[in-house]
Amino acid sequence: MKKISESLENYLRAIYILHIDGKIPRIKDISKMLDVRNASTVEAIKRLEKSGMITHEKYGYIDLNEKGLAYGERVYRKYITLIDFFVNILNLSKEEAYNLSCGIEHHMTKDFFTSLEAMVLFIKRNPIEYSKMKKFITKYSNEMPHVFRTTLEEVEEGEEISIVNISGDGEKKKQLLKLGIYPGITLTLNKNKDKYIELYTNGKTILIDKEDAKFIIVE
Repeated sequence: MKKISESLENYLRAIYILHIDGKIPRIKDISKMLDVRNASTVEAIKRLEKSGMITHEKYGYIDLNEKGLAYGERVYRKYITLIDFFVNILNLSKEEAYNLSCGIEHHMTKDFFTSLEAMVLFIKRNPIEYSKMKKFITKYSNEMPHVFRTTLEEVEEGEEISIVNISGDGEKKKQLLKLGIYPGITLTLNKNKDKYIELYTNGKTILIDKEDAKFIIVE
C-alpha cells in the first residue's frame, strides 16, 4: 500500500478513532481532535479522497473505504502501542506520551513495530521482571549514568574503546571535551596507571586523570 504523508496519516488516524468510537466523522470533529483550522481539514480530506482512502460528500459525512480502513488501522495500532509503552512501561505522562507518539509513529518500520509490540506484551506477561525493571529505571534516574555503565578506569591496557557518554556535571563535561574526549570518538588505552590513563587516537596522545576516568562511559 502506497505511503501517504505524515500529515495525512494524522488526519486518517483521527477519522479512524472517530469511526471506532461509533461516530460519523465530520470536518469540525476532525479539526477539534487535531487542533487545526477547518480549512486545513477540508484540504486534507480532499487529498485523502483523491488517494482512495475515504469518500466524502460535500458538506456531508466522511466514510473510510476498505483501503482507508486498513491503512488507518495500521497507523492507529502504531500510535496506541507507543502510548502504551510510554505510559505503562516508561511511566511518562499521557501528555508527553501523546506528543512523542504522534511524531514517532510515522517513522516506525514493520520490524520496529513488531519488536516493540512483542516487548510490551512480554513485559506485561512477566510482572516480576517488569517490577525489577521499574525499580532499576527509578534508581538509574536518581544516579549519575556512570554508576551503572562501564567506565574508562575499568578498561585494560591495549584495548580499543569508543566513548559513549560523559557523566558528571556541566563543568566536568566541559573539561573533558576540551581534552578531546567526546561521545563517538574511538581510542586505544595505552597505559592504565594509578593516577592517570594514557589514550591514543588519530596520532594524538591524551592523558586523563584517573578520577576523571570514572565519568567517561565506554563500550
